Amino acid sequence: MNLFYDGQLITTSLTVIFRGKAINIDDVVVDTGSSHTVISPDILESIGVRYENGDAIYEAYGIGGSVPFYTKNMDQIQINSFTIKDFQVDVGMLPQEHSALLGLDILKQYNFIIDLDKLELYPSMRKKGD
Repeated sequence: MNLFYDGQLITTSLTVIFRGKAINIDDVVVDTGSSHTVISPDILESIGVRYENGDAIYEAYGIGGSVPFYTKNMDQIQINSFTIKDFQVDVGMLPQEHSALLGLDILKQYNFIIDLDKLELYPSMRKKGD
């Protein structure tokens, strides 16, 4: 799949499906420094993702300080033609110019290869641990 480089960050697009509703998310930062995939609640609200009683709340720490988030299981996450079923993502506030972060929980678990020369992102032939 294509990656985009704006001179500072590498981004891509993905599709998230939650309870049968789908949304395509552009400007997803490919973030090898983020342990988890994080999506803005403003983006996910349009497909019915909301905090519900019983959802665990956590605190994420980074260079800019700490931010609260909660987790939700998505039916599917599609990165180009690659599909991940029943995957948990973090829902939390991000800087306004970014919709989501694609983190190591997906990149490493599915052995994604980031080709910086061709600006392409693709999974290797096997899942980590296989």
